Amino acid sequence: MRLALFLNLLGAALLFFSFQATSSNFILITGSDGTSALCVNGKSLVAELPGHGWRIGGAPCPELEHGRPTAVVNSEHPFFVTLGFIITIIGFALQFLAIPGPRSIAAMRKELREARLQERIAGHKKSN
Repeated sequence: MRLALFLNLLGAALLFFSFQATSSNFILITGSDGTSALCVNGKSLVAELPGHGWRIGGAPCPELEHGRPTAVVNSEHPFFVTLGFIITIIGFALQFLAIPGPRSIAAMRKELREARLQERIAGHKKSN
């Protein structure tokens, strides 16, 4: 079980170190009137106007103050991505295989009952 947990941690670390995320100067906005736009530096590159078609270039960006920069995610180490997913899958498979079946749980309960009975018998013999 510890090996599975270690593999999951290692896989997560490899995935974490394989990606790099930064902000871009592109902003995707959906306005309250239903207008959607792709904006750069406060200007609309492309806007979709509900019921009126498309507008391309130069117009002010609708509701720019509500927009957030679009994230750009790069894979700095593609090998780490593949290795991280493989190691994480192996870790989860080991955890899945380590789950006891219903019979073994019943057997463990039976053993626990027998151990408690033995303790009672041993405690009763000491007091006599």
